[in-house]
Amino acid sequence: MKMSVRHRALSGVLAGAAVLLAGCAVPGQPAAPGAAAALEGEALTNERVTTLQTAWSDEAAEPAGRRNVITLELMREPLLAATDQIDYEYHRSQAEQQAQLVLRVQGIESEPSEALVDAIEASFLLAAFTLLPEDTSVLQSVAEQVEAEAVTNSRTGDFSAAAFMESAATAVQIATDEANQGSPVWFVNFNNVNGLTATDAPWLATE
Repeated sequence: MKMSVRHRALSGVLAGAAVLLAGCAVPGQPAAPGAAAALEGEALTNERVTTLQTAWSDEAAEPAGRRNVITLELMREPLLAATDQIDYEYHRSQAEQQAQLVLRVQGIESEPSEALVDAIEASFLLAAFTLLPEDTSVLQSVAEQVEAEAVTNSRTGDFSAAAFMESAATAVQIATDEANQGSPVWFVNFNNVNGLTATDAPWLATE
């Protein structure tokens, strides 16, 4: 199968880049108090969301909205578990290296926080799942899994696989454009992806 221009432009970069349990929430029930969401029994606390937002804004200088951060964190572990499905040998050191790069391009020599590494890991994994395979069927499947199993509250909204995939497609185009312009940190654009919608309301692009 012929590689797309997008695939050729970014797959080499990707291939070479060598939450507190707050309650017994289950799908269909609200997340426990103090939690923005929960997945597979692990709660994503509001405090954790704030920490990740701070990492994006203060360290990466790439602010991310609350729903964007929650979306990425809900997807991060499921994507880690599915890397073999796209034949991607991923190591945590790749996220550490990319987080360092995000700081270096700003002239910052200090080491990234673990929160920033987590944030970059989610963004970088999403880049891999959208750009390395010839299609996004595996990403779609993971998003559908999260939609079926994630527990949220009214402030967070409901996770929608369809909304997530639409948002990811937009981020791919932006990231591709930046990569083609020579940006070494094009993958940070995936922090704009959002799969959360207001309860019983049309899709929300961001918050």
